[in-house]
Amino acid sequence: CNFLMTLVNARAAFETAILDAVNDSDPTVIVVFDNTPFSSPGKNKKYVMVNLDFNQSTIQNQGSATTYYSGTIRCAVMTPSNKGTATAAEISELVITGLTSVNASTYTDTFSVSPRVTEISGPSSVVTEDQSHFMSVINCDFTANA
Repeated sequence: CNFLMTLVNARAAFETAILDAVNDSDPTVIVVFDNTPFSSPGKNKKYVMVNLDFNQSTIQNQGSATTYYSGTIRCAVMTPSNKGTATAAEISELVITGLTSVNASTYTDTFSVSPRVTEISGPSSVVTEDQSHFMSVINCDFTANA
């Protein structure tokens, strides 16, 4: 089924963009996706948890429906607590670079889904008591189509 493969490709386009941007600059940061098994790294580890949710799968033009995806990407940047925000800011910049890379005119669309992101919000700090990590959240909406 081509429809299913395109959902997979749309997700892969954004995941790859984020993973490449982070790993190219700081290979010590672990990038975890919502569709893969995960156990919390130690309290001294830096990691990014990426959630990708589809809100829409087709657009109804005149005639038959066309494949068109839209949704939200949420990235939680996790850095060791009580170490200041500089590391979180640096990793957040890498995530934002990855997200916006799909919009660049030089982007190579190897997944054939025309991925795009819109405005990015964050990083917003999420402060909780007695946590091993400081969390900064980045959100953006995306579109992709076949």
